[in-house]
Amino acid sequence: MSFKKLCVLTLAFLFMLTVSAQAAVSYKVAVGDPEDSEQGVAALAFKAYVEKETKGEVQIDLFFAGALGDESEAFRNVQKGTLPFAVGGIANLVPFEKKLGLLTLPYLFENLDEVVKGTNGKPAELLNSYATKAGFRILCWTYTDFRYISNSKHPIKKLDDIKDLKFRVPQSAVLIAAYKAFGGSPTPISWAETFTALQQGVVDGQCYGYIGFKAMKFNEANQKYLTEVHYTYQLQPLVMSERVYKKTKPELQKIFVDGGMFAQEAVLKYQKEYAQAAKDALIAGGLVVDMLEDEEAWKKAAYDKVWPEMADFVGGKDAINEYLKAMGKQPWQN
Repeated sequence: MSFKKLCVLTLAFLFMLTVSAQAAVSYKVAVGDPEDSEQGVAALAFKAYVEKETKGEVQIDLFFAGALGDESEAFRNVQKGTLPFAVGGIANLVPFEKKLGLLTLPYLFENLDEVVKGTNGKPAELLNSYATKAGFRILCWTYTDFRYISNSKHPIKKLDDIKDLKFRVPQSAVLIAAYKAFGGSPTPISWAETFTALQQGVVDGQCYGYIGFKAMKFNEANQKYLTEVHYTYQLQPLVMSERVYKKTKPELQKIFVDGGMFAQEAVLKYQKEYAQAAKDALIAGGLVVDMLEDEEAWKKAAYDKVWPEMADFVGGKDAINEYLKAMGKQPWQN
């Protein structure tokens, strides 16, 4: 083959690559946590599914660890339609649709099986009906374990042990009320500023599951003690802008929805397989882990104080019972 012919073929090949690259449609996804977290697993699974099913015609660009702003800002941009997708904590989505706040009610879920049941089927459809009215379409629920409480001062084994400790919490009225009911001192701090606040002693502790704790390296931010408190399960939805969704062709809409379910199944599998490994690694690194000796007292404080106080904030008793009914649970009697 002549040099001239080789050059022509090379240029033709490069032209085809350029055209192909230009033809790909790119979508940004804001991810609040680092890549090696449950959020990261969900985002990567979603990306893999969509790009495979579209044969590369759609490109999913992931931005981890708040690279596009904190979670509240990302959700705001999704609502406006200036950002297609975002993954973040449910508490940061509540300001846009208060009924989603019922998911943050303390001791709503007894165990992981209830969490899974509450984020699939009829319960999931109900939650999505709330979200879409606010401009969001929930594609995936990221399972990130119960929000275990950690701190830098001393072990927490009983309700009295939490008194006088300052805790970072998201901007969630329900979680703030819960900590007050338990006897702690809650301080709302953005997720992006949490590590520094812990490191500098602005607050004594925070709450997160083992995988997220390890990914955020909270053991390097003075967090020496952790207690497995099952007061709330940390659900982190992957949402799509409803404005963007409505402008999307039906066949691509289906791929996004199916991709969300694929990601949800992937992150549930990951959570089940790696939470214990993360816990073991943290303990080996010096983290002291305790179990509560009086969790019934925590439940009583939640049901007697927080639920009645926060019912209207999360859409009212009817909204709570509508969700409980969808889950097949008994209605809340106040």
